[in-house]
Amino acid sequence: MNYIGLISDTHDHLERVRAVVAVLNQFNLKRVIHCGDIVASFVLSELRHLDAPLSIVFGNCDGDRDTLREFAHQYSFDIKESLGEMEIEGKRIVVTHKPVLPYPSCDFYIHGHTHKIRYEYGNPVIINPGEVCGWLTGKSSIAVLNIDIGDVEFITL
Repeated sequence: MNYIGLISDTHDHLERVRAVVAVLNQFNLKRVIHCGDIVASFVLSELRHLDAPLSIVFGNCDGDRDTLREFAHQYSFDIKESLGEMEIEGKRIVVTHKPVLPYPSCDFYIHGHTHKIRYEYGNPVIINPGEVCGWLTGKSSIAVLNIDIGDVEFITL
C-alpha cells in the first residue's frame, strides 16, 4: 500500500508540530504534504525530522516567504507558491491552500485554509486534513491517505 501524510494550518504551534512528526513517522509514508499556513520558518526546522519527503504550498498566513523558501531549500523540501502538482505511484495529486473551483483534473485534490476536516470521495477525491494548530476548531488533526484506494484516516493529536 502507498500512503501519504496530509497536514495543514500549523500556525506556529510547535508542540502540535512535534506531535505530527512523531505520529507520521510511525507510518511508512511516500511523502508528507503541507497545505499551507506554516507561518514561521521555525516550524520547518521541526518538520525536518519527518522520515518522508515533504512538499509544501504557501498559505495566506505565510508571511516571510523568502525565509520560508530558504529553510525549505536547506532541508530539501519541495515548496510551491500556491499550487502544487505531483504524481505519486501513477496518481495525480493537486494541492492548494484555499479551495478553488472548478476542481482541477486530478485523482486527489487536497487543500487547507478552512481548518475543517473534509473528505469527499469522487473524481477527484477531495481532502482537507483539518488544522494542526487547533486554534479555530479546538481539534488538532492530520490525515493519512492511501493513494491506492482513496481511503483516508483522520488522526486527532
